[in-house]
Amino acid sequence: MLKFGLVAALGAVIGSLARLQVAYWIQTPSETSFPWSTFIVNVTGALLIGLVAGLPRIMNHETRRHFVVTGVLGGFTTFSAIAVETLNLANTPLISVTYVVATFAVGIAATHIGSLLGDRR
Repeated sequence: MLKFGLVAALGAVIGSLARLQVAYWIQTPSETSFPWSTFIVNVTGALLIGLVAGLPRIMNHETRRHFVVTGVLGGFTTFSAIAVETLNLANTPLISVTYVVATFAVGIAATHIGSLLGDRR
């Protein structure tokens, strides 16, 4: 378990640094502008996890999977995990749609609650 944790952590460092670099390359002019860097990171992450999910050399090897999927792509974006899990649920459309809607709705609500709690100094 420790080995996989360290492998995932190393991958997460790489993914996080890549995300930071994209944010520097594509700076959003203001808080009211479309968040292009996040959008590009999420779409790119979804594309990459789709590619990786079809590669047995990575998916069938625990160390590689933890490094690439959990680490690099997890550090780069969490949207990639949502995308592949939704795709895995494609045979059950109701569960798939429920998962997407609930993930975003509950995530946004939790973020709002967290921000309200954080403002209570």
